[in-house]
Amino acid sequence: MKSQQTVRHCRTVSFFIQETIVNEPASPLFEVLSGCYSGLTGKAGSGPCLIGSSLDADLVFIEQGLEPHHLRVSWHVSSIEIEALAANVAIEGRDPISLNEPVVVPLPAVIHMGTMSIRCSTEAPQQAGSTGRWHVPIIPLALVLISSAAVGTLSTRLVQIDSAAALSASSPAPDIAPKIALAPPDVPAAEAAAERLQGEVDAAGLLGVKIGSGPGVVTADGTITPASLAKWREIQQRFDVQSNGAYTLVSALAIKEEKAPPAIAVQAVWRGNDPYLVIAGQKYFAGALLSNGWIVKEIEDGRVLLTRNGQLAALSY
Repeated sequence: MKSQQTVRHCRTVSFFIQETIVNEPASPLFEVLSGCYSGLTGKAGSGPCLIGSSLDADLVFIEQGLEPHHLRVSWHVSSIEIEALAANVAIEGRDPISLNEPVVVPLPAVIHMGTMSIRCSTEAPQQAGSTGRWHVPIIPLALVLISSAAVGTLSTRLVQIDSAAALSASSPAPDIAPKIALAPPDVPAAEAAAERLQGEVDAAGLLGVKIGSGPGVVTADGTITPASLAKWREIQQRFDVQSNGAYTLVSALAIKEEKAPPAIAVQAVWRGNDPYLVIAGQKYFAGALLSNGWIVKEIEDGRVLLTRNGQLAALSY
């Protein structure tokens, strides 16, 4: 029972988008073969990829026995270059890799590091629905929080969460079929879970986070500040525990430094029907554009929510 509970609690997948890149060509494929998120697959970005447990790495796994900067990999057409930056890095079927000595091996290749392993290849990903996997398209250089308590992270452009058993390192991925027949996702229940999570997010003051839902999935979009990141992780962990793994929480939040709007001299606030602000003798209703480029989003008790270019800010009065 203990092992089952651990698996259920490893369901949060979070993407913190740091850079927007569109119309990218197909990227190399990777698959996590062991560890908390065994079976997770995705497309790696182009160029060298730094893997470790530090948040400044490109592919970040926490609580997987990795050093802050554990290794660096670079995909080529039919091979991969691996540079070990810490001990305990090995390629399946080969001797352990020496520190700071790049090694080039043909694809596909299985890399063992810490307590986990990753299979790297150039195989095309499965079409959506062919194996019962969720395909969640995101932007490259995202950080994905993954761990036994949904705290670890990794960078990817496409994440597929498989409900089947984890693939073994020696079994080719296309030959594995799901062995567990899952009941159809309960859409109304997911919507209710999303509403409860939105209430928690609003109560925590995370104004830029918008919660949605899909079949068996609860989503989070919008922006979050670095200072609010710890608070968001606490909410994610509570969601995993309360839902007992019934839903996958997929978050694609952009990390942005909050730039407060310049001081606005609010002369009066009307909170009755059709609330409005009075600034320099002019009335500004919800949706009005201020002279500094900010838009009045909502007028609440004690504060006004302003938005500009997707950024949300609160102005107290």
